[in-house]
Amino acid sequence: MAWWHRIRRVISGGGRESASFVAALLGVLVLAGAALGQGISRTSVEVSDGLTWLGDDQRGEVVQVNPVSGKPQTRLQISGPDSQLEIAQEDGRLIVLNRRTGEITVIDLATLLASGRRQAPPGATSKVLVANGMVFVVDRAAGTVHTADPLTLADIGQKWEAGQPLADAVVDERGVLWVVDHGGTLRSLDWSDDEERFQERTQRQVTGAGPRTVLVPHDQGVTLIGLDGGVVVRDGTGEDVSRSTDRTDAEVIAAQMSPTDLVPASVPDSSVVVLVVDGQVLRVDVGAMGCPKPGRPAVFRDKVYVPCKGSGKVIVLDRGGRRGGDDVRTSGGSDPELVFDDGRLFVNVPGSSTGVLVDTDGATRSLTIRSPEVPVKDPDRSPPPSVPPPPPPNPNEPVKPPRNPGNNNNNGGTPPEVSPPPSSSTPPSSPGGSAPAAPAGVTVREKGRSSAAVTVTVSWSAVSSTDPIVGYTVTGSGSFSGGSVSTQSAGTSADLSLPCTGSTFCTSGRLDVTVRASTASTAGAAGMASFTVTAPNNPPPPNPPPNNPPPNNPPPPPPPTTTTTTPPPPPPPPPPPPPSLPTAGATVITSITGGRMASRRTVNMAPPADWASHNGRCEVVNKTQGYSVGIPCTATTAQIDLEEGTNTIVVRAYAASGGGQVDSASKNAIFILDECQGKPGCIPRMAPAGEQTAPMGAGGLGLLACAFLLRIGVRREEEK
Repeated sequence: MAWWHRIRRVISGGGRESASFVAALLGVLVLAGAALGQGISRTSVEVSDGLTWLGDDQRGEVVQVNPVSGKPQTRLQISGPDSQLEIAQEDGRLIVLNRRTGEITVIDLATLLASGRRQAPPGATSKVLVANGMVFVVDRAAGTVHTADPLTLADIGQKWEAGQPLADAVVDERGVLWVVDHGGTLRSLDWSDDEERFQERTQRQVTGAGPRTVLVPHDQGVTLIGLDGGVVVRDGTGEDVSRSTDRTDAEVIAAQMSPTDLVPASVPDSSVVVLVVDGQVLRVDVGAMGCPKPGRPAVFRDKVYVPCKGSGKVIVLDRGGRRGGDDVRTSGGSDPELVFDDGRLFVNVPGSSTGVLVDTDGATRSLTIRSPEVPVKDPDRSPPPSVPPPPPPNPNEPVKPPRNPGNNNNNGGTPPEVSPPPSSSTPPSSPGGSAPAAPAGVTVREKGRSSAAVTVTVSWSAVSSTDPIVGYTVTGSGSFSGGSVSTQSAGTSADLSLPCTGSTFCTSGRLDVTVRASTASTAGAAGMASFTVTAPNNPPPPNPPPNNPPPNNPPPPPPPTTTTTTPPPPPPPPPPPPPSLPTAGATVITSITGGRMASRRTVNMAPPADWASHNGRCEVVNKTQGYSVGIPCTATTAQIDLEEGTNTIVVRAYAASGGGQVDSASKNAIFILDECQGKPGCIPRMAPAGEQTAPMGAGGLGLLACAFLLRIGVRREEEK
């Protein structure tokens, strides 16, 4: 980044000389990108929006704060008051878990509307993990992990089951899921897009790990802190360690993410913070620092920030466990909590109107989190119709009677629906109008079904309101996977698709439907209906015709024939045997595991007998890119590199003699390029080449021309 600091120094000097230098430099960069074809013209730089979402538990809201202005920009009403909100944000979506109710809501940040909801067990047993475009819903008490669609939160593929309760579950920056159960078994799991299920990568029994064990994820791998057994283990990082420490049966609260060489965890009941520094374990008595009940810590700029429950402050520790800076004071609201986003550390105080932002140099400044001037938005409001309303009628234009009034030009068919004229008693719309009434006449009927889903049509009567109705929200809930589905409609009917996989809902389920009308600012009361989904009525097959045995009359013998034949020529010699090869198209690859943003994947194989006993050579081949890796024909795993996009992978066997070869059945793997490894800030992504090259090249020439003209102007001024 030295070139950028050079630009900043030149700009700060002022004058046309600096402007010409900047224009020339930018022009060269743009032209270089256009010429190379792999540079600026083909690179789409995804810059963070610079905004952060914070929770307001007392009001059940999430608030979007601009750290530059220090003011809130958006407020969304997620749930009722006295909530316990946990927030995760990635890829244009905001996912909020209300621990008090167990409800999970996903918000599309492009529209600020709820695109999906699902129910999880309330309390501390549930956990939502987000990484690399994947959403994992963890039920620690049941010992299960569900993979959810990031837009609708509906289940994808098979859930993973531990067979006993989980102590903790986290996901590292590479998208690998790490779980540890009450018995102390630590596992790493990869999600397979192809198989739509988890594949176990590693399994390790950690002596001393138990129900109070916690995990802290890193860029790669995790640190396990099992103070109930006095054990600390680092696994999957490439620099694994195992240490012993003092035991305690108290609750342990670990950081949500940390670097590998600095891992903090708090023990509130003991007034202690445990630091794992460079593989060594330190115990810090923070009670002596005025923090008798430490909360969840966070690592920021090589310092450990520890919120102090009931004390209205956050203390700062260095790597040695000593004070690393002044205490961060908070005021009002409940206990402070730490939020790390976009490379910044926020001290949020739910219920308070202010919070604190910690800058990169450790300096602090106040933020306004709640302002009555920012209106509260309902994420369940209906979006405005995409079709613009027709223009108002011209009062001077005479009204023409319809043609063929007897059948409405419908050839005797069902007349089209005609909206009644507005009643003269209907009051005009006003900003202060009341909420819309509940839609009447809500009905549900089955529209169609497949092996994967049942589709129903929900209909209702239009709602009259003092304010214009902009649309309707239709929600169906039942015992199907995901628990609920929702859609928007600008008319008086909508279709809901209800999944069948993983439940008996599509044969004997009850569906509860609600329909709400919305104005531009208010959602109305709900009209409701119920519907019972029954098994399809498959008619029995038609009766086959009676199987009457034929009469027992033997056919007459054929008449004797007399022929004269020429003896056939001797048969040709048999062809040489084909080269020994296993069965082509056999299923050898069982799955390809690894996160979508990992360029190297694990190919898992179960070769059939003829493949495993093949006497030639075998290799794993990326057919899309032409890469290959030699393997024993009995191998069960191999590593293969991918390129951006879809890659087709096969196992190829070659004949021991001759030139024959066969390929196994193929598997596809998708690689999504993320050059910044998912870290906050600027995330470069490669965009398809094409039409950008010429305009970018022209832009570079234009910048060079500007630099030239500015330089001439400077010289003329100097000559005067």
